[in-house]
Amino acid sequence: MQPPAAIASPLFWRRYLTLSFVIFSGFVALGSAGPFQALYAVSLGASLGQVALIAGGYTTVGLFAGLGWGRIADDPRWRVPMISTALATMAAVVLVEAAVSMVAPADLPAPVEPWMLLVPLRLIEGTAWSASQVASMAMMGDLLAGDARRPRLVSAYRMSGSLAFSVAIVVSGTVAQGVGYAGSFLVAAATFVAGFAASISLPRAVTAPNHGGPSTVGADHISRGASRSIPLREIASGPMRPVLLLALAFGLPFSMVYGVWPIWVANDRGFGQAAYSQLWGLAAFVEVPCMVVAGWLIARIGAPRTFATGMAVFAAIYVAYFAAPSLPILFAVQALRGFGFAAYTATSLTMAIELAPPTARGRASGLYQSAQGLAQILGNWVGPPLAGVAGYPLVFGIAAVAVAAGAAYAMRLARPDAGAVAEASGHGA
Repeated sequence: MQPPAAIASPLFWRRYLTLSFVIFSGFVALGSAGPFQALYAVSLGASLGQVALIAGGYTTVGLFAGLGWGRIADDPRWRVPMISTALATMAAVVLVEAAVSMVAPADLPAPVEPWMLLVPLRLIEGTAWSASQVASMAMMGDLLAGDARRPRLVSAYRMSGSLAFSVAIVVSGTVAQGVGYAGSFLVAAATFVAGFAASISLPRAVTAPNHGGPSTVGADHISRGASRSIPLREIASGPMRPVLLLALAFGLPFSMVYGVWPIWVANDRGFGQAAYSQLWGLAAFVEVPCMVVAGWLIARIGAPRTFATGMAVFAAIYVAYFAAPSLPILFAVQALRGFGFAAYTATSLTMAIELAPPTARGRASGLYQSAQGLAQILGNWVGPPLAGVAGYPLVFGIAAVAVAAGAAYAMRLARPDAGAVAEASGHGA
């Protein structure tokens, strides 16, 4: 099949590559500062339960902000201002977060402690991150509308984020160990600024091209040509429902585990900050080529089976964590994690973009982000306190059971009698 003219045009590639650079810079920043938030909070005097407050606040505000941003992002004219403003805001916030380490407890009024300053900052950051993700996803949905090769293009788009994260977490881990966590936050601020600079070159609106080719997910025909305002409930209970449920099934145990995993690796297991960043960075590096593999799998075996594959891999990973392996084995487990995460991420993002009604891509994107946010909220609020009370093995065991149940649900959706979901998997498109 020859590429559509729109795909081959320089204007298309400028827009596509600019959006890819925006996500690249955002994930460099996320990889520089995000994985160290828990350790940073602990270094400022926070307990495991208080780490849950910081992480839970970030995801909670993202949950509700996603729904609000989605309605605004339905209007293509607002998407670029949303992205640019969000990136500028996050650059300023992480600069302030870096400065928190320089605040002495004696300089604060009782009973305020330095770690508490991170709470409002993370609320602002979560709101801004949600805006950038919702608007970027809606723009990419319009840009790739109707193209049969969207899984590969979406996977390559998301691959830029994995590449950025993998490089950033390894580099920033070394920076954090050498000059302190504040150095990692300064790296994040600089890359947010780079993303902001790129975002202002985006066009204010991207008109969805009519490629005329079949849709890989097969949902465009459901709403193509619809001009009415589709209620949010109808979007959630319609073709978007499977991907929303699967985002919850994967995201909740994932957030439970990785809300405490940095502390488990660096402190409880005694491997240190550098080993922690290398382990996470290895998984992110493996994600990069596996994103391409995931796009191929979606076309070959369908989205539900690709979901199930990723979730089954994560069930095995959580069982391995439960067994508290040695550092060499943990590196092997993290390589497997890279494949599992790519299988989940490429599939969910492809389905979310393709199942979104064209007239409501902003709200559909917001729903997808909010489903992920809800999973993170529940996981972040449950994981750290549970680990503090009952220990890390129980968290890993519960996560293994939960994600295995999600894999079973995904395989159920892959049955021939699943109808629309089977069509959404790419079969018969």
